Amino acid sequence: MIPEPMKFLCSLLLLSLCLSGLVGAGYGDASATEPDRRGSQREFKIQPLSLTGEKLTYEVKFSRFPIYATVGEVTFELVGKPASPLPENLIEELSVGFKPEDNRGFIHLRALAVAKGFLIRLFGVSAQDRYETLVDEHDFGARLGFKRIQEGKKNLSQTTVFDREKQSAGYSVRDFNKPQEAAKESSVKITPGTLDLLSAIYFLRLQKLKTGETLRFPLNDEGQQYDIEVVVGKTEKLKTDFGKFKTIRVEPKIFGPGKLISRPGEMTMWLTDDDRRIPLKVVAKTSSGTVTANLIRMDGPHTIQAKKK
Repeated sequence: MIPEPMKFLCSLLLLSLCLSGLVGAGYGDASATEPDRRGSQREFKIQPLSLTGEKLTYEVKFSRFPIYATVGEVTFELVGKPASPLPENLIEELSVGFKPEDNRGFIHLRALAVAKGFLIRLFGVSAQDRYETLVDEHDFGARLGFKRIQEGKKNLSQTTVFDREKQSAGYSVRDFNKPQEAAKESSVKITPGTLDLLSAIYFLRLQKLKTGETLRFPLNDEGQQYDIEVVVGKTEKLKTDFGKFKTIRVEPKIFGPGKLISRPGEMTMWLTDDDRRIPLKVVAKTSSGTVTANLIRMDGPHTIQAKKK
């Protein structure tokens, strides 16, 4: 069975890296983890709003002999700071009210994952998933997370509202195939500074990464709370279709019992060793095969596209 690219990648370019549920799964057991009460480190190398307008597009491939094929494309966008008060239509199809009592500003993040190539041709699997997150402008903690999942017959929305006063995350799932049924709701205790999948990708990029250190932060996904560790490796030269880059190699520890993905596996990411910390490549390996995400386009102040092979 082909592994779930989005879960791997939006799971901490995680790029998530964001092809959630194209196929197979393997989720962690929330009861097996206890939130780290120390919260998250917030020593940003760069300020989040300096990335406003940036859009990064990745091609996702799956390989397991004799298969090596494109399975999807993921785009990440830092939309920027929304108007205050928040527009009611800021996030399309959001069915949960979000009216924070504080007046702190927010930053809007978005990701879109689309199946293409091998999955559609061989299995007729279509998918288009949208992830949107609002984070606190000052400390980057997640305040609202939204997923719109359309994968084959699956047609869901998933919303998480992070309540700082109650230190809880309210999780709601709406099944559009069953409009007569009420949304399923649950709640879980969280640690201050908790992130979701999408905000975790940007949070990692904003940190002061130092070889040999381990970055730790709490993460909430689909009503479950996890403690994430990312080991910072050495700097490496990486050859890409954009040219050669000096990169920082990092390894998110998200596989195994009690982890974000319960099956055995490993993930490696390469970020540019500069002020933008751009994820250039992500590789996730399990017994099912290998998922690779490569950056193919950067839009923003300076648009760059990978050379066609």
